[in-house]
Amino acid sequence: MDKKYLSRCLSVFMAVGVAITLSAYSYAQKGGTVSVLMCGTPQSDQIEKLAPEFTEETGIGVDLEIISYKDVHTKGVLDLVSGTANYDVLMMDNPWLAEYVLTGSVLPLTDYMEKEDPTYIEGFAPEALDVYGLYKGIYYAYPIMFGEMMLLYRKDLFEDYADEYEAKFGTKLQPPKTWDEYLQIARFFTRKYNPDSPVKYGVSISGERGDGAISEFLPWLWGYGGEVFDRNWNVTINTPAGIEAFKAFGEQAKYAAPGYISMVWEESLVPFASGDVAMMETWDAFCDTVINPKTSKVWDKVGFAPVPGGVPLLGGWGMVINKNSANIDAAYKFLRWSCGPEVAEKSLDIAVVTPTRRDVYEKPAVKKRIPWLDAFFANFPQIRKYADAYKGGPILVPEAEYHIILGSICNEVLAGAITAEEAAKRAEREITKLLKEHGYL
Repeated sequence: MDKKYLSRCLSVFMAVGVAITLSAYSYAQKGGTVSVLMCGTPQSDQIEKLAPEFTEETGIGVDLEIISYKDVHTKGVLDLVSGTANYDVLMMDNPWLAEYVLTGSVLPLTDYMEKEDPTYIEGFAPEALDVYGLYKGIYYAYPIMFGEMMLLYRKDLFEDYADEYEAKFGTKLQPPKTWDEYLQIARFFTRKYNPDSPVKYGVSISGERGDGAISEFLPWLWGYGGEVFDRNWNVTINTPAGIEAFKAFGEQAKYAAPGYISMVWEESLVPFASGDVAMMETWDAFCDTVINPKTSKVWDKVGFAPVPGGVPLLGGWGMVINKNSANIDAAYKFLRWSCGPEVAEKSLDIAVVTPTRRDVYEKPAVKKRIPWLDAFFANFPQIRKYADAYKGGPILVPEAEYHIILGSICNEVLAGAITAEEAAKRAEREITKLLKEHGYL
């Protein structure tokens, strides 16, 4: 199963082999420099600005390459599969952990962790090391950037229209705890269905075909009691719970700001930050946008809550070391520094994100700067990964392909191109085919 998948990756990427060889040679001439591959995120922007401090402290130069989300996966897998070691340290989205480890080119951190200052390891948030770095009992990554799907809502609207809402529905207007409540509130705040609504739309959606749509959908599926797989990797999405989740997920499109079919996360924040939307589901990593007066008209009116349904989706990133690196010790020093408390705290002056370290976010001054902390950790023990067979269970290795399959189907549901029943049947058929191709079934 694993060899077949990795062989396919290498075949796909062979076309850029010459460029890799030249790049590896240029890095090899730098000696005391670590080469680092990162995705364009608030966290990578912080690292770029703070990297000179690392060089000043250690004498180790940093050759930092920041590229797009899709490209960072392609380049990362290629470098690991081919063994060329263009990069000493790689930023890795959490769903890629199994895929990266199975290349055989990711360094286990066991030896370094055994020698590490215990307070450094204990400083990470509870469960963070496990969810971002643990694979089959071995740690391969340190967490650098948290990620959790959360609910953003206009707390001023929820206060000002509480009486009107309760008179109409007989229930209090509060952050929804179920997706049915979410839909009811969304309709209430959509001017097409309620001419008295103070905003045009109930929600904003990141419905982009692939990662956007699947990221928004999975908390709906779990919230309705559905699962994509069972413990034996049988596909179980074509069930009453799965169909109900698809129906509800598609219904929200009626209450959404326009453009949702192609919106990615940053784009879906624009209608909310402009004051046109009552609430939305999004990643905590982008919450800074809506509380910043420079980027948000409603910066002082935003509330934060766990996603409805009680089962959030895990996002976020870890940092791994290429075991083929000629600079392993220097790579670990960079890894330790980039994921350490000093960088986590200083980076808040560049962009406000959820620190992965409790020795930072538990400081009173830091808590005041991050208004979503309580909501973030409220349901963190229930958090799920994109492609785990069950919470804490094994992870599907060909995850990028899985994202495309299910994310495309979710996108078509939002567009009204297919029904919930058609979506469930197609998801069952196409994901089962994928699992069979890779030896899971």
